[in-house]
Amino acid sequence: MVSLICAGIYDADGWTPYQGPSEDVLTVFKGQCKSPRQAISSYIRRTGQSIVMDEEKDKDMVSSLLEFKASLDSILEESFSKNEAFCNTIKDSFEHLINLRQNRPAELIAKFLDEKLRDGNKGTSEEELEGTLDKFLVLFRFIQGKDVFEAFYKKDLAKRLLLGKSASIDAEKSMISKLKTECGS
Repeated sequence: MVSLICAGIYDADGWTPYQGPSEDVLTVFKGQCKSPRQAISSYIRRTGQSIVMDEEKDKDMVSSLLEFKASLDSILEESFSKNEAFCNTIKDSFEHLINLRQNRPAELIAKFLDEKLRDGNKGTSEEELEGTLDKFLVLFRFIQGKDVFEAFYKKDLAKRLLLGKSASIDAEKSMISKLKTECGS
């Protein structure tokens, strides 16, 4: 069984998610998880780098990062039973990759949030918008350039409010509250 799982984790191109039976990977390795954690870290950094460093796809970077993070969370839950060591590996690797381009991801995350809070997204319900804002906070936690994010967010917030382009004042208040809670002020 270990060789089957190893074949699922390692292939010719590097690490791929385990797609075998529903058996928990951790029970198979019985505590010998150093190599799989390194492989996962390598996979996250390599795949994430292709998302973050591709300047031509800046427009889709935040959406791609959200999808990638969701898939990693699914792997963590289904294959590793939310093991703390794997959770920390994923967190550290994701934080590394999201900060590869210094301030650009912070700027793009602020612009993504601006798009979601403007009038153009009236087709979504309040619950869907809240879900999107919660997902956004996952990425916000990883960025190191929070001051860069803050500058872009304040500028975009002022424009939305002054020009009446905000989809919902309640959503704006909710986002500010979430950011205050996240940043501690």
